[in-house]
Amino acid sequence: MALLEISTRGRPSARHLPALDGIRGLAILWVVFHNTLDDHFAPASGLLHPVALLAHPGWIGVQLFFALSGFLITAGLLDTQEADNYFSGFYAKRALRILPLYYAVLLILLVIVPMAAGNLSELSSAFEHQASLWLFVVNWTHSAAYGFAHFWSLAVEEQFYLFWPLVVYRLSPQRLLTVCLWISLGALAVRCGMRLEGATSWTIYTATPCRMDALALGAAGACLVRIPSLESYTRRRLPLLSGATLALFLLAMLLTRFYDDSRIAGETIGYTVLAWCSAVLVTGAAMTDGAAPSWLSRALRWAPLRSCGKYSYAMYVFHELLHKLVTLPSIIKYFGPDPAPRVIFAGSLVTLLVSYGLAFLSYHAFEKHFLSLKRLVQRPSALRAGPA
Repeated sequence: MALLEISTRGRPSARHLPALDGIRGLAILWVVFHNTLDDHFAPASGLLHPVALLAHPGWIGVQLFFALSGFLITAGLLDTQEADNYFSGFYAKRALRILPLYYAVLLILLVIVPMAAGNLSELSSAFEHQASLWLFVVNWTHSAAYGFAHFWSLAVEEQFYLFWPLVVYRLSPQRLLTVCLWISLGALAVRCGMRLEGATSWTIYTATPCRMDALALGAAGACLVRIPSLESYTRRRLPLLSGATLALFLLAMLLTRFYDDSRIAGETIGYTVLAWCSAVLVTGAAMTDGAAPSWLSRALRWAPLRSCGKYSYAMYVFHELLHKLVTLPSIIKYFGPDPAPRVIFAGSLVTLLVSYGLAFLSYHAFEKHFLSLKRLVQRPSALRAGPA
């Protein structure tokens, strides 16, 4: 799919931004390894020990997804503010991207499979207790069927899509930038308040207001590149900003014990630091991925990484279902309840590869037919990264 870039004056220009696909690919790889390794994989030494250290904070990949989503969604909304189908066009495009695969998976696993197996009680239970999955509110109810818990982040995204066009509507980039910064501070305040009131780590982790700093700071990046004076100022000082952001990331890593999201420091300031770092990465990659890309943009252009980014949505949908319903039961069946770390790591790699294969097939055999309908409501959009 053609990608477009923001010019130095905030106007769209016909250039590709493959680095943004690379960021999405990096995010999905980190999330997959986190979800398939973190619970049962803790080698204390050896070659796999660094893998475990990297897998544990892999939830950071979700922050990357949120920041990228905030950036791209806001870019599209700002560029279509004057369109007569501003609302209907946006919601139609989001529905065509998200809903077909999502509801197809729910229909197959929660309806057709129980019916084919003749387990009508399970089918009835699915309808009775999994309405939150169908309505995209599982991040609030926490009543997901086994293997579906990761759908909480899709619920957050859908809730963001629902109200964000109303926020962006008629606001200039300058005013929206201010709103985004206040929202990011509000998310930090909400997490602190919920922590003081005794909310569980999972509640804080999945609540939409608690994750709004990543979405809002990503959106702030989309505003920044549309304000010529700020864009020019930031571009000139991007190396300094990037260095300071890296230093902040490393310092916060120590303060939060490697971004442990079960501790108060990780749940509060840790989320905000990661949201800021993710937004800087996304915005910086977009600004420098032009005729003379930075070393980071070149790394993010790596073809396998971009390919994972292209199919990341379906990979995200499939990976946890495969892990919980197929890979993990198979490992326990053949290797016992306490398998060796190398077995768990091998299972994680298999899950990743199979998820990618299924996502490839899903995109080309199913999803792209719905995506092609976007042309019916399409308006020029300044920033894209693959089939988002």
